[in-house]
Amino acid sequence: MESQQLVFGREVAPDSVGLNRKLIRQASHYFDQELVNGNHVGGQLVLLRHGKVVLDRTNGVTRIGSRQSVRPDTPFVTFSCTKPLTAICMLQLIEMELVELDGLVADYWPEFGQKGKETATIRHVLTHQSGIPSRGLYPQIPRWWSWEWAVSAVADLEAEYEPGTKTAYHLVNYGFILGEIVRRVSGKPIEQYMEDHIFRPLNMRSSWLGLPRDQMDRAAELYSGHSDQTGTAMLFRSARHAVLPAATLNSTARDLAVFYQALLNGGTINGRRIIEEKTLEEAIKVHFAGHDHIFDGFVRWGLGFLLGGEKPAEYGDRAPSYGRRSLSTTFGHPGQRSTLTWADREKDIAFTFMVNTLLGDMENNKRWVDLSDMIWEAIED
Repeated sequence: MESQQLVFGREVAPDSVGLNRKLIRQASHYFDQELVNGNHVGGQLVLLRHGKVVLDRTNGVTRIGSRQSVRPDTPFVTFSCTKPLTAICMLQLIEMELVELDGLVADYWPEFGQKGKETATIRHVLTHQSGIPSRGLYPQIPRWWSWEWAVSAVADLEAEYEPGTKTAYHLVNYGFILGEIVRRVSGKPIEQYMEDHIFRPLNMRSSWLGLPRDQMDRAAELYSGHSDQTGTAMLFRSARHAVLPAATLNSTARDLAVFYQALLNGGTINGRRIIEEKTLEEAIKVHFAGHDHIFDGFVRWGLGFLLGGEKPAEYGDRAPSYGRRSLSTTFGHPGQRSTLTWADREKDIAFTFMVNTLLGDMENNKRWVDLSDMIWEAIED
């Protein structure tokens, strides 16, 4: 499996890899119907099983009024689907013994160790427990286009709670903390480090942390499909060019499918390794299961990966984003009411879904769950 190359553009029969043909056809139809229903302007969908390409689909156009169809190499802004790749960058440094998982952030970034953040560790950051989930977010936005200016603001933040005592989703500060540690330890800006240590080894040719402006003509424009997402869509039309290691990976369903296939293979694909098996196993096991004070819901965190599985009954009947049959071994990350990426090593399956329209919470959760449920129900072995 490790040396096997994914062959895109040539889908295998679902039943040849233990999937129900009818249900996979339904998932493909659902993807196309979402376009017809106006729930996205353009999209991509890839499904892998046992290292084979089962679905490799695109639909729609890159922007309203354009005749430019979405292609497999059309980059989409993926929002928080960025976070697992930033986590892998950090885990690589841990493997090289340049960083310790339970080392203090301030050991590598001394300016960070103030105002109640002195005890924050790398593990706290990866599990969203470092104490600065959202403070200073809006005043910080004008700084996003200057790395030095942005991270100086993060270092100066006062902790909202003692690190390690609460879990609260760190929307963007997760990326600034990890990204600055990568820069200080490796000597490379995080976007260059990710290029050198993930994109290039995996041949992810349509992926950038911060979209270069000369790539914008072929990129999928971002749209709001709900009134409460209008501001986010407007902001990230510009912010997608900034380096936000928690939110501005611009990529494709194919490229992220390659990333997740490498992880399904134990960290390697086509003879190129990005992470050791034992490090990966540690990263995708449950490190926290409980209440998240930003989501106000139940979460399971690995190290930078959001995990699947059923939720306790007291959290209501809202289905997990990865589908009702997802497991605590299912790992990946969703992205801002649009993109979704997940994989499961036990079932040897990976799913990547890119769209350029941000829906309302319930409408978006429905499309994530509906598509994921069809994939899980299709598994016959």
